[in-house]
Amino acid sequence: MKQAVGKRAAKGGAEKVPPVGRRERNKREKLDRILASARDLFAAKGFSDTTTQEIAERADIGTGTLFLYAKTKEDLLIMVFKDEMIETSQTAFRKVSPEAPLVDQLMQVFGAMVTYHSRDLPLARALIREITILANPDRREDVRSLMRIIYSGIGDIIAGSRSREKIRAGIDLALAGEALFGIYYIGLIGWLNGQITKQAFLKRLRAKLALSVEGLRVAPAEPATPARRTRNRKS
Repeated sequence: MKQAVGKRAAKGGAEKVPPVGRRERNKREKLDRILASARDLFAAKGFSDTTTQEIAERADIGTGTLFLYAKTKEDLLIMVFKDEMIETSQTAFRKVSPEAPLVDQLMQVFGAMVTYHSRDLPLARALIREITILANPDRREDVRSLMRIIYSGIGDIIAGSRSREKIRAGIDLALAGEALFGIYYIGLIGWLNGQITKQAFLKRLRAKLALSVEGLRVAPAEPATPARRTRNRKS
């Protein structure tokens, strides 16, 4: 009897996590082919010279099927970017030197992102143009999911250096991550727009991060003025 109950429980447990159906597997496989094809063609031909028809042909699907997954070529760009930047960011966070000063840690992470964009500047410009003001609201969650990873990753770096850097207690770490990323992002736009060289961008980024990190630290005790010392003696 116990064995029968055990078998039923095991069976019931298995039924709670049903296997992925053939239809879902096919959809996932098609999307993977589409993104791989778009990634390869963007790298080989550039974003502007790649057509959705070429992407569909390489993915071995019809153009109509392609548009079921992405409405525009710009949508595909964001979808490809999201996956690559998640991998880039997570790798950068894992490789951060744990004992390095906080500014150096942040520069390691942002430096990895700059290296990613440096591989194809025209593609990076097209990408930043698209994600700064999204033409398709359907891509908002793609961008949000990436930003959540980056903000929380920066927050974890700050938390890890709290005692070493004398970081104030009670700071909203995710908000601090968003603020520090914003500093990087504004500089990134300037570099991609040709307003500043890469070397100058990185130099100014370090200086801005140093100023911001200073604002996160516990304020040093204010030395007593002569008047204050006199009042203290009288009391």
